[in-house]
Formats: sequence, C-alpha cells, structure tokens
Amino acid sequence: FSMADTSYLAVANYYDGSSYNTNSMIYQWTGAAFAAFQSIPTLGATDWKYFNIDGSSFLAVANHQDSTTTSVDSVIYRWTGAAFVAVQSIPTHGAVGWRSFSFDAAASPYLAVANYGSDSFTDSISVVYQWNGTAFAAIQ
Repeated sequence: FSMADTSYLAVANYYDGSSYNTNSMIYQWTGAAFAAFQSIPTLGATDWKYFNIDGSSFLAVANHQDSTTTSVDSVIYRWTGAAFVAVQSIPTHGAVGWRSFSFDAAASPYLAVANYGSDSFTDSISVVYQWNGTAFAAIQ
C-alpha cells in the first residue's frame, strides 16, 4: 500500500515456531529495499487490509488464534502521521481475512471480516461492519 508517495508492505506473521503470539511487521520501501518500519503484536495473524476513510489511513489485522483459542480480537489501526496505533478491537473467531468496500462515494464505508470458526465448530458467521463516523459498528 502507499501513503503520501511512500510504499509500505504489511506482513502477517501466523506462528514463530513456538507461539501464535508473535509480532507482525510493516516495512517501508527505501527506494532500494523494504526496511523494518513498525512491529505490531498479533495473534496468529492471517491478513492485513489497508483502507482510507475521509483522508485517514487504516490497517486492519485478522487475528486467527492465540495458544488456546480462536476467539480472539482482531484490531483496526489508524495512521497518526508517524505510526499505526490501535483504535478498535473487533471480536473474531478464527479470522482469516478483511475486505473494505462502499457502494458510492457518499455512503459510509463497510468492512467485512471472514471468520473461519470458533474452538468448537467451523461454521462461524462472518460479520459486516459500517463506519459510523468514529468507529465500525456491526450491521450484519
């Protein structure tokens, strides 16, 4: 993704060989290579989604599981101009991906999370959220 003519790469790290509680990385393009820019704690991360709302940049991470459960929060981060900071936690159940979309320029944007399942079943319901001006609220 790009912000202010600078390119970044968000990498979701699922497992570090001993734990799902591992850091995922955001890298910044230097003109010759990607350099580590920001480390973010994640829980079995499977996906990052970058999106904009009214000129503000966001990243959402799909956290799939920790060491004991797939019922973990996924997190939405907002760009401050220097780093991404957590602004909202979303309850998820084995999250595997995010999609952002809108139907027209005047409508509030949507964010959908694909949930794989909870600890006891794999037919978990995915959820659609809508931006209410300050946060995402579940609508379906």
